[in-house]
Amino acid sequence: IDCVAGTYVEAAGSDSSSDCIGCVAGRYSTVLGSAAGANCIACTAGRYVVASGSDDASDCAACVAGRYSSVSGSSSADDCIACVAGQYVDVTGSDEASDCIDCVAGRYSTVVGSSSVAGCIACAAGTYVAVGGSNDASDCIDCVAGRYSSVVGSSVVGDCIACGAGKYVDAAGSDDETDCIDCVAGQYVDVTGSDEASDCIDCVAGTYVEGSGSSLESQCTACESGKYSSVLGSASESNCIDCVAGKYVDVAGSDSSTDCIDCVAGTYVEAAGSDSSSDCIGCVA
Repeated sequence: IDCVAGTYVEAAGSDSSSDCIGCVAGRYSTVLGSAAGANCIACTAGRYVVASGSDDASDCAACVAGRYSSVSGSSSADDCIACVAGQYVDVTGSDEASDCIDCVAGRYSTVVGSSSVAGCIACAAGTYVAVGGSNDASDCIDCVAGRYSSVVGSSVVGDCIACGAGKYVDAAGSDDETDCIDCVAGQYVDVTGSDEASDCIDCVAGTYVEGSGSSLESQCTACESGKYSSVLGSASESNCIDCVAGKYVDVAGSDSSTDCIDCVAGTYVEAAGSDSSSDCIGCVA
């Protein structure tokens, strides 16, 4: 009588089915009446069988998704190795570490043995990662101060957008344009991507700007003729002071009381804030 598939006997004169030896775990044989252990075939890499006496290739179980095995003839699920964090494999029976797929740039996964691309988490807005296979949220790099990004899952630093002129942001990882802070009234900044409040420049003495977020020096308005201001970074026209009676200044943007010019001998002006020498009236005879 033939030994059943999955077993063999190499010696002649066997008198019982118990003399037929089962193929060891990790192997199988489809041969009836096998006379050699060599007919027991190793399960292919990516598969295993824990029982002895297996009689078909289908008895070799595939490593589950998220794992692989490069071992031929494996007898244990323990030979199936989990894909490392930052990778996944979504099919069964993988036989090489290279079957594990990197999470794409812009995403990361902390899961060991992940079986789905869904395990790859998008970097938060305000951050990016330019390489694949990232395994922790800390791999996502903050946009530097002065820039922001509203893109979730960004893979390029180019998604970090500079705050516009007139604004700054002093924190890294900003995720919205609204994080960019206006330069206060009395100041301006004429470049993009400013990263601290000190980048905002004071309007020079003799000028002022009452609104916040100014982006040009020309937005600083000169005190009108007849007035001066010695205040740097003035946020109000009220800082423009009238030249005193007896003096005038006929140009805008004066920055000191010394810019106010005396009426010449023999003339006078009673009103403050005079803006022309013609305001000086001759004394009567």
